[in-house]
Amino acid sequence: MKAHVLDTHILWWYLSGKMRKLSHAARQAFEEGEQGEAILYLPIIVLFELWDANRRSGFRFDFQRTIQEIHQAAQFIVVPLDEDDIDAYDQLAAIPEGRDRMIATATIKMDAPLLTADQKIIASGAVQVLE
Repeated sequence: MKAHVLDTHILWWYLSGKMRKLSHAARQAFEEGEQGEAILYLPIIVLFELWDANRRSGFRFDFQRTIQEIHQAAQFIVVPLDEDDIDAYDQLAAIPEGRDRMIATATIKMDAPLLTADQKIIASGAVQVLE
């Protein structure tokens, strides 16, 4: 089965219905997930960033309901990070922002490509990405 790790912007655009902002690869991953053909990993930090984005934006949604729906949907798996992941985090110095580094750490942990539009993560070459 295919597997992908989702960056915050990718999930945000999907939840807010901004499908035109998603790359072909991202749209395909969501379709495959909905059809039971792919797993979509969500690093726990993505949910924290999603909460922050929801508070700051004009597009507001019921965050608790959204989290509940994510947990109930078979295609989404939330990826926790713990002290065992610190070594991988430490090896990602090419990614300057800490939250992005945590997302990349989860990408390494799950051994799956990251769906992202973040140019700093892409330019780092630290993890496999699908743009």
